[in-house]
Amino acid sequence: MQSSMPQNKPHILLLINDEHRPDVLPIEGDTAIRTPTLSRFMDEGIYFRNAYTPSPVCVPARQSFLSGLYPRNCGCLNFGDPMPTEVRTIPGHLGNYGYYSCCAGKMHFVGTDVMHGWHERIGRDIIGNNGYPYRAVKDEHTAQIEREPGTGMKRDKTAQEIRDAQPGIGHWMLHDQYNVDGALLFLEEYFVNASYDRPRANPLCMAVSLIAPHYPYQCPLDLFNYYMQRVQPIVEEPNEKFGYDNFFRVQVGKDVTYRQAHRATAAYYGMIEWMDAQFGRVIEKLEHLNVLDDFIIVFLSDHGEMLGTKGLWEKQSYFEASARVPLSIWSPKKFGKEPKIVEQNVSLVDLFPTLCELAEIPAPDELDGKSLVPLIQGNIDEWDDTVYSELWRAQNGPSVMVKEGNLKYFRFDNDKEWPDQLFDLSKDPDERNNLIDDPDYADALSRLRAKADALPPPRRKDQNNCFIDPHKPIS
Repeated sequence: MQSSMPQNKPHILLLINDEHRPDVLPIEGDTAIRTPTLSRFMDEGIYFRNAYTPSPVCVPARQSFLSGLYPRNCGCLNFGDPMPTEVRTIPGHLGNYGYYSCCAGKMHFVGTDVMHGWHERIGRDIIGNNGYPYRAVKDEHTAQIEREPGTGMKRDKTAQEIRDAQPGIGHWMLHDQYNVDGALLFLEEYFVNASYDRPRANPLCMAVSLIAPHYPYQCPLDLFNYYMQRVQPIVEEPNEKFGYDNFFRVQVGKDVTYRQAHRATAAYYGMIEWMDAQFGRVIEKLEHLNVLDDFIIVFLSDHGEMLGTKGLWEKQSYFEASARVPLSIWSPKKFGKEPKIVEQNVSLVDLFPTLCELAEIPAPDELDGKSLVPLIQGNIDEWDDTVYSELWRAQNGPSVMVKEGNLKYFRFDNDKEWPDQLFDLSKDPDERNNLIDDPDYADALSRLRAKADALPPPRRKDQNNCFIDPHKPIS
């Protein structure tokens, strides 16, 4: 009697990095950067030119794309917020339909749940008390811990990171190497398991999640030398009619020298090429195991990097360099290998329902995201071309961004009286001209403000990190 279970579901590989500025890619016209691994899958797949992060800061962004919910609905608003275990995730949901899931690298989970649906995790990111029920003891037996003077957190952090950029193997690169080494060993065991001859029959959902090109900006010497001779730093001043937190402001010539900004830019580029080579090791292993064409391969970053644009560095900005992200999907068995560029606005929250449709699995009802498959297939008329991004207790929060078509509106509700921002990217791709007082855009501004005002408040949680409020859909 034959099994009625569906067979031959695609394997899924998520290639994720951290702080990848969206225009530092050959497909975006950057002629200096070399990313042969990622470019291969962008040139044979679907590239989303206007993909946006749900939150331009690490932890909420990752929990949002994993859950298909904007931060206000997934319960993770800020860097230290644990997402409730009750939230469905991509690996958990696919696991319920027979997938085996493994994450190698950064997920940035905080709190007692370090899995959130993954069956297995590899790497240095699995930290915390993990539910251990006994509290720390503070009495005469407790270790007396004092930092050595001069060590610890950097003062004047953003500028100091730029000053410290240099050739070498950076702190997080060692984590990434560890994670990729583990991923390669896992893949050999999963598909062959030569020792026990117990390869898994389940379809695989795997993430290889790197921290590069995150600070500290360091890269191998040969890449540093290569990019020092090919890139220049971005030296700009903040826009007029714009407010910003000084934490992200770095003035070249005052806070750092031009040479230091140049070195930081070269190291950032070098880290991106190094990161691409790490992903290349994973792809080479899949080819070695003869399974590559059985995979759907998704590449995304959690947010971008200002890198001197507007005189700002790091993230937590709604300008394109920080809020827009690289996103591509390669699925040769579904879409062939003809390149396709999608121009409509999409969000990382759309990934969850998209993978469900590609795997022929029902998507949960409560997702904020929408499947990208109809958009990929050319059905653009019914696509709601609106995406959101938000920050809460971080330096630039609370704040919200709405992008509809080519219009982008964002505002800060932090009592600092920073002016609202409105840009028409079709006429002003560098976002230099704030149209907030332009009468020609009054109707559009009113419409975008109404969309921001209609967003539901964040769901409240109790002391056990369980939701009090139901999910409120974002339409």
